[in-house]
Amino acid sequence: MKKSIILFLIPFFWVGCHNNKEAAQSQLAQARSLYETAQYGSAKQLLDELKVQYPKELGVQKEALHLMREIEWAEQERNLFFCDSVLIVRQAEADSMKPYFVFEKTEYDNIGRYVDKSWNPSVGAASNYLKTSVNELAETVLTSVYSGGAIRYNQLKVANSSGEYAETEAIPFDGGANYSFQDATGRNYQIVTFQKGRDNGVIEFIYHYAGEKITMEYAGGKKKASIVLSNKEKNALVRTVDFATVLTDIENFKKEKDKAQKRMDYLHSKITH
Repeated sequence: MKKSIILFLIPFFWVGCHNNKEAAQSQLAQARSLYETAQYGSAKQLLDELKVQYPKELGVQKEALHLMREIEWAEQERNLFFCDSVLIVRQAEADSMKPYFVFEKTEYDNIGRYVDKSWNPSVGAASNYLKTSVNELAETVLTSVYSGGAIRYNQLKVANSSGEYAETEAIPFDGGANYSFQDATGRNYQIVTFQKGRDNGVIEFIYHYAGEKITMEYAGGKKKASIVLSNKEKNALVRTVDFATVLTDIENFKKEKDKAQKRMDYLHSKITH
């Protein structure tokens, strides 16, 4: 009796397995069709579903894995093409902007910087001013200079005529980003550098309100002092930020291109073996 039941169930079991294999193969074929028409996202979704729905169809699963790698290869190839296309455009923009900047790097600098030629004062040649630059890492840097009586400021506050304002982070006296000295005549100078986001939105504020009157206050010290930013200072900042944006895009797309190439190298090793 038990043997008869087993013999009775075998055909149904075989039919079920056969149907599963056919369904899995059909889904694989749909995914391949989507891949061939560059519908990569939909193709990958079908393959993910296939993996969950038919885990025991090992032959189909092996084909599905191979197809998934082919899809990923095509995606990375598309990413490479896009990155190359954008890099050509952005590099051309950078090349057209570079003549308006001077590159500076002393023996004490690990990283060089680009400074707008139209506003590149040196300490001592100008009294109180704001200088903008972009370094080789595409970071926009603010450098504020104050000369006169020692006020020991550590922060900048900028405001427009409407009362809107922005403030930098406070930079402690460290002999580097915030330092002071006296020249041969006994005049005091203090230079504070804001980089790596420590401008806290001041750069964006000046960029946005460059067409308006902007007052910059040397704040956080024993005494306060302020200046009205000149058009040269504001215009130099705007040009520098625009240049930094282009340089940032170039760096980011180079990284994306490198990431895509590494992934393709990995996929190539799997597809060909």
